[in-house]
Amino acid sequence: MRVVVIGCGFHGRGVAYELAAAPEVQSVVVVDKERAKAEAVAQKIRADWVQLEVQDTHSLSQALQGADLVFNAIGPYHYRRNALCVVEAALAAGVQYVDMNDDHEVAETLLLEPKWDRHASEVGIAMITGTGIAPGVTGMLAKLGYERMDHPRTIDVRFSWNYSLSYPAALHHFFRLNSGDAPQYIEGEYVRPGAFSGRERCTFLPPVGEKEIFYTGINDPVSISCSLPGLERVTARGAYHQSAANELLQSMVRWGFTSYESIPGSTESPFEFLMKYVSSDAGREYFDIPMENTPMAARVEVAGSHHGAPMRLVFEVQDFSRRATTSASARVALMLIRGEIAFSGMRAPEGCVDATAFLQGLAKHPDIKLFAWREGEQPAQLEF
Repeated sequence: MRVVVIGCGFHGRGVAYELAAAPEVQSVVVVDKERAKAEAVAQKIRADWVQLEVQDTHSLSQALQGADLVFNAIGPYHYRRNALCVVEAALAAGVQYVDMNDDHEVAETLLLEPKWDRHASEVGIAMITGTGIAPGVTGMLAKLGYERMDHPRTIDVRFSWNYSLSYPAALHHFFRLNSGDAPQYIEGEYVRPGAFSGRERCTFLPPVGEKEIFYTGINDPVSISCSLPGLERVTARGAYHQSAANELLQSMVRWGFTSYESIPGSTESPFEFLMKYVSSDAGREYFDIPMENTPMAARVEVAGSHHGAPMRLVFEVQDFSRRATTSASARVALMLIRGEIAFSGMRAPEGCVDATAFLQGLAKHPDIKLFAWREGEQPAQLEF
């Protein structure tokens, strides 16, 4: 099996390492726009490397020749068509595709526009989008709860995580997610209440505790609702752990710094300037907010009825390593490589992956903790 991994950032290189270690994978090609990054990852796993930008369709097509699967780890996925460029190239080459997309615009395009699923089905390949922690693990927990009751009706996703200047791509992602309408699925329809609305306080399991969260634009309301039929509501709320970071986020959105619109006389958009400034030594003085010594937490509540009685199941995942997205994504890719996932088309993981098998494997990770309980009962480790 020959695998191409595009993007050698924090998560991309982690996926490359995990896939290269799998006995089913005979060769890995790593791709990045920066030669030094690609060479460093390739040297560590004795892989081939290619320097290119995915917008260069000819070079990308050449890189995919002879590949069985391409893993796209270039985020933000909406930016410069980072997702769609690779999806189109994979379709043209007949190569199976997996990504960790967490931008709702891309999810809406790939999952709600029928042409992508139809094209992948005609080519005869599997394409899976959104395999990280949120979305990804959250969708698989939602599916597990959905399958454990007769009549599931609502699914609500809540998460809180650390703001850190050490991961500028993650900042770019979350700033962008909250600059738009934050689509939700309510009463059987997609609605756009806007980011920062729908505020509530959620008490996550220790050591995270109580956090204020709000509607945000991750994939889950789109991906879960179109993967698990019959639901009346799917919502997603989230925020940074640090209140100062949430205030900064809302201020940047309010004052237009998350806009990609060009400025007369400048070659950069406000957002492109902001991300360069945030990542610079000069910007660190103003944008550095101390991290909390707590893991990312994502909670999924599934409500409905079972045997005629109301039922509410609660799940929570805590990531103490910042590698949950890496491990979850690599696990989906490996399940596809091993033939444990079999379909043709475009889907989210909750639409094609066996939830129990996936979560059983993920639970073996020492730094990822999975919990489950029924409303009114005490939280416990997730059991299968």
